[in-house]
Amino acid sequence: MSNRIFIKGIIGIFILASASSCSSQKNTVHMEQQVSQQEVIGTITAIENGKDGYMATVKDKKGAISIVTISIVNLQKSGGTFKRYNIGDRIQAKGEFWRDQAGVMHITAKSIKEVK
Repeated sequence: MSNRIFIKGIIGIFILASASSCSSQKNTVHMEQQVSQQEVIGTITAIENGKDGYMATVKDKKGAISIVTISIVNLQKSGGTFKRYNIGDRIQAKGEFWRDQAGVMHITAKSIKEVK
């Protein structure tokens, strides 16, 4: 009889442990989906071509440099339209961002448009 109680107790602990493990994984996934968005407005100073788009170096009015990844796939997923811009064009790009070790902002464009 005491073996049954012991085994049921062990099984109960495993059930509780796996239930709490699943809920913490769900919270982690939920947190990862809350990615910050950023916007940059500036002039393209350099372009590096890639396989499904390009990376544009953008300098804003204050002289800050940002690297904007402009890809067909990312823009289509977010409902944006891909367009090839040129050096000297002034653009507004919005999307998910991160900063590298030097503090340069990198934006994956979800929307982009030319600014006059």
